[in-house]
Amino acid sequence: MTEKQRKEPKLELSDAINELKVSQSPKKKTAEAGVSVKGIDNMLIRMSRCCNPVPGDEIVGYITRGRGVSIHRKDCLNIINEQHPERLLTVEWEVGQAKEKNYNVDIEITGYDRSGLLNDVLQAVSATNTNIVAVSGRGDQNKQARISMTISIPNVNHLQKVVDRIKQISDVYSVSRVMMT
Repeated sequence: MTEKQRKEPKLELSDAINELKVSQSPKKKTAEAGVSVKGIDNMLIRMSRCCNPVPGDEIVGYITRGRGVSIHRKDCLNIINEQHPERLLTVEWEVGQAKEKNYNVDIEITGYDRSGLLNDVLQAVSATNTNIVAVSGRGDQNKQARISMTISIPNVNHLQKVVDRIKQISDVYSVSRVMMT
């Protein structure tokens, strides 16, 4: 066995190092979340579920314990009531990435509980080429309907188009973005 190893050509140390460098050359990475942290590259970033930020929202990063940076809207109650302001970071949306990714947003529609209201709302959302992730609705004895939806949108401008389209439906009182607490 030792004779066999002696007969095989050996790579020089410098050749082996160069080969490793070529195979491990860094590829340009973009943050999967579409957000960059100022001054820091290759950071674990996750979008918070309490406020569901989307491109166009003013955002801030929060250094979590063991889970990287959590991205929140600046008007999120969890950030406003934060006891450790030193854990907040300046973050911004990545311009090119924002158009390629969709973000889930929760909205709530209230209106007069009539036959076909839910159908009208679903058709209005569909007409804006928006993917509906989840929907639920209920009516009360005062003939008021409350429809909760989760929609997938690329940015805040698209969200505004969806909201404006829903507001055009007769018997819709209000459309609002929901923030979890």
